[in-house]
Amino acid sequence: MEADLCCNFKRCRKRLSTFAWVTSCSHIFCDEDGTREFNEAFTCPACQTSLSGKLDIIRIDLQPTEQYKSMVLSGLKPETIMEICTRSMAFWTYQSHQERAYQEYVAKKSKDRISQLEQCYETLAKKSSAEIQALKLQISSVRKELDSKNTQYNTASEKFMEKSRQYQKLQALYDALRRKSINPSDFENQTQINMNSNDTRSERSFNIAMIGSGGDAFTRQTNRRYSIMSPPEMDFVLQPRSTPLISRQRSSVDDMQRQFAIDNLLSTPSVDRRRNS
Repeated sequence: MEADLCCNFKRCRKRLSTFAWVTSCSHIFCDEDGTREFNEAFTCPACQTSLSGKLDIIRIDLQPTEQYKSMVLSGLKPETIMEICTRSMAFWTYQSHQERAYQEYVAKKSKDRISQLEQCYETLAKKSSAEIQALKLQISSVRKELDSKNTQYNTASEKFMEKSRQYQKLQALYDALRRKSINPSDFENQTQINMNSNDTRSERSFNIAMIGSGGDAFTRQTNRRYSIMSPPEMDFVLQPRSTPLISRQRSSVDDMQRQFAIDNLLSTPSVDRRRNS
């Protein structure tokens, strides 16, 4: 199998075993490629030599029969037979040399390609190792930062818990002091003030409605009553006073409540008369 020749067509290069096409320029082609190429033009596909002679291209059988072997050189002189054999051996030697040169070229090209790939892979490996090292350093720095942030978070959480406990204590103390300072009388006074303010709002809304409907007499009567009850205006004089005490504030609130009660009593009959009319 190693002694078989190969097709000299560049895109074929297969082993020859049955029929082949041989040219005078010492090239050989397989039956398929030779038939296709020589039907188109009488030019060697390997070296582009013109093959216009009658015996420049022949089709041979690589597995001749015994009868062919016994008859092909019969009747020829020994010198002719030796010359034919010498040329045949030269053709074989040339084909073997060309095949060896082609295989060496392919091997060299493959080695160059392998060396280029090795250099590329070494460069990629160095680059990858450098990137991995940089990523490791980055991961270590991020871990340190994360540890510091966790420490800060724990410290802040402890401070927050401590502040929350202090706030709860202060809130409880504030609630206790508030319960101690609140008296029932203050709550009753505040309730009475709210009721009086509600009555005043209702009276004002009724007065506005009467004014809108043409109640001029009622308005004059109300103004006359408030002018009689209100004291004469006096000039404002700024006098220094001491800080008011809780008892004074409560007495002022009681005076205001009594004043609002008097106003309500005075205004109620007129409102009732107006409603009856």
